[in-house]
Amino acid sequence: MHLLFGYSWSEIASIFGIISILFSGLYWLVNHGGKVFNENIYSVLQPFSEQLKKLNSNIKKLNDSFDRQQANFEKLKERVDEHDRRLDRHHERIKSLFDRKENE
Repeated sequence: MHLLFGYSWSEIASIFGIISILFSGLYWLVNHGGKVFNENIYSVLQPFSEQLKKLNSNIKKLNDSFDRQQANFEKLKERVDEHDRRLDRHHERIKSLFDRKENE
């Protein structure tokens, strides 16, 4: 009978079989455990992800609203400037009318 490291060929085959079964089981546990871990992490982080999406959407809407308000403010500023110029012209006209009356 042939021996290798003091073991017969049938004993060596049995040892390799046991080692391969253990490594296969360990691989399955790691692979399956990783999938379960990812699913658990995803299920925990899912509400946060949805809230972040809603927050981003609300921030975009808020920025759009600010842009519209800025545009409206600029239009209002132009109107106020125009009214201010009109008031200045009216003031000058009234002043010139009073100056004419005083000179007559």
